[in-house]
Amino acid sequence: MTKTKSENKKTKNTLTLKKENKASSKKEIKIISENKKENFIKTFLNKNKVFVLLTLLFLIAEGIGLFVTTRLITLGIKGSTITGDMNNPLEAIYLIVMILLMTGFILVLLKYKKQRKFLWLVEIFAIFGTSIIVFSTIILDDFIVLIITFLLIISRQKNRKNVMLRNVISIIAIAGAGSLIGISFGFVPILLFVTLLAIYDFIAVFKTKHMVALGKAVVGENLAFTVAMPTKEHNFELGNGDLVIPLVISASIIANGFFNNNILVALLCLVGSYIGLVFSIYIVKTKKIALPALPPQIFLILIIIGISFLFGL
Repeated sequence: MTKTKSENKKTKNTLTLKKENKASSKKEIKIISENKKENFIKTFLNKNKVFVLLTLLFLIAEGIGLFVTTRLITLGIKGSTITGDMNNPLEAIYLIVMILLMTGFILVLLKYKKQRKFLWLVEIFAIFGTSIIVFSTIILDDFIVLIITFLLIISRQKNRKNVMLRNVISIIAIAGAGSLIGISFGFVPILLFVTLLAIYDFIAVFKTKHMVALGKAVVGENLAFTVAMPTKEHNFELGNGDLVIPLVISASIIANGFFNNNILVALLCLVGSYIGLVFSIYIVKTKKIALPALPPQIFLILIIIGISFLFGL
């Protein structure tokens, strides 16, 4: 049975249309699957934005802090101790007393609204000191370091309500303070210090509750004593101390630890700290309650240190 030319053309056209339809349907399926992936990623990010922000802040702050730590060790820079012996356990008591005095000072200022402007002076001194520490490990010219520090302070004063700039300042403060404190004190005093601080944090949040009041006041003034993690549902705030303390421990281990692999144990401690922070933020997010972030961190870090000793890391 023979076919005419027109019939052959029709058959070819039909086959071409079928191929085109198949190709277009494949494209549509691909587009739908890509849209589903995009929607899934967007939904995931929206629901877990606070954890994404926490991860970024943690990695940046601790990463810069570890860099500053190694540079300070290389340059031979250390802070002074009260007893003259960095391994004296009394150094831990000294650090705790300093924390209590500073907290008390801030609480007194917060009671008098007209005196709250002095808190900005406290922040300026904190910015100055920690910026000098951080920038001097990168730039060896003291004059340039001073210029950058003053520009940072001026920028901060002109943009007091800028949350992003506040986070940047807080990260610099965390990296500078955490690294210097960590390398300046022995591992045992630091371990004692952070344990006492975790107990204090628990009491200050659940018993006296003055830490909750302090946190609200600091956030209200937009001071660089916390880092912000804004989401659609809530503006989460994490105290600088919750990021400083894991860095202090890690820096102390790197500089003064007596493990077989100090760097590995220091990194493991940071991992434990991060898990503790995620746990705290999860509870705050789901239960809508204020929670001290240090106790879970220190608990996990102590477990990691114990395991490291046990397995000879």
